[in-house]
Amino acid sequence: MEGLPSDDLSIQNAIMVTSSDRYPLLIDPQGQARKWILKKEVELEQFKCILSINHPNLKDAVKLPLQEGYACLIENIENEVDPMLDPLLEKQITRRGRSSMFIKIAETEMDYDPKFRLYMTSRMANPLFSPELAAKTTIIDFTVTQTGLE
Repeated sequence: MEGLPSDDLSIQNAIMVTSSDRYPLLIDPQGQARKWILKKEVELEQFKCILSINHPNLKDAVKLPLQEGYACLIENIENEVDPMLDPLLEKQITRRGRSSMFIKIAETEMDYDPKFRLYMTSRMANPLFSPELAAKTTIIDFTVTQTGLE
């Protein structure tokens, strides 16, 4: 469980995060999901892949994890995500040849490694995500429950 409580909801949430085809957007007011992801994905801190949605050079900061197949954590999601990330969320990946994969983010073509993982978190307890964002991500509520506290 890598630090998550052993209640059924936490187990189901972890399964959805690791098994979903879409990138997860985690509602995480207590920081439980963030702690779990940091234990699960040790390279996040090692390669400085923990970013804020308000990062001044978000496109450039995402480039290394995209190319090297690292995990990337984008925090502080509120109601919207920068439209620049839409091609990434929609996985608009193109192939050239047998092994080269690319994705175009903000008019910049970047190499894409299929091992890349993206996690997004929101500290808001009751966010109002747009229907478009909900369609592009898997929204998972990691709010601590009474059973999880026990």
